[in-house]
Amino acid sequence: MISLSQIFFLILTYLVSSIPFGLILSLIFAKKDIRKFGSKNIGATNVTRVVGKKLGFATLILDGIKGAFMVLIARHFFYGIIGLDDYLYLVAFIAILGHVFSIYLKFKGGKGVATTIATLLALDLVLGGVVVLTWLVFFAILRISAVSALVSMFAAVTLTIFGEYSTVQMVFMLLVFALIVVRHKENITKLIKEKNVSKR
Repeated sequence: MISLSQIFFLILTYLVSSIPFGLILSLIFAKKDIRKFGSKNIGATNVTRVVGKKLGFATLILDGIKGAFMVLIARHFFYGIIGLDDYLYLVAFIAILGHVFSIYLKFKGGKGVATTIATLLALDLVLGGVVVLTWLVFFAILRISAVSALVSMFAAVTLTIFGEYSTVQMVFMLLVFALIVVRHKENITKLIKEKNVSKR
């Protein structure tokens, strides 16, 4: 049974993770509404393309920290409670949802990759490390962020299914993977079209 303090913390997690750092940084330092340029996404990839690597990197770090921070705070604040590990995965999922469906942007937001990776590192270094390494390898080869994100998340799902992970961890990864696939729908469609064109 989740306590009132835990419910309050989930609400706080959603509010914190909803902060659109990419939009805020772009407005302050580049005087641009990132939602009107490039892919119109508020994430680090679009920020990098539109206003530069420095702001893109800052967006990546801040989008990651806001999720990981809430997981770490929850682990410290609720230390010793029964079912803490399961609750931490709930906190992580709420953090990712907050970034993807920001209350400050009428429930629109980023694609969730940076926030997911950082929360995974805060939850489980091995699982998070697999995602980071897989992303780096595929990005180095393909130079396509969307494909790297999808492959790395799929690797994490596979690990939770066949590794020594709990049902909660497996369900968490399946939900996150499904969410990220949906958020990358346009990227996937574009890549398929480009592949079909190249075959002609």
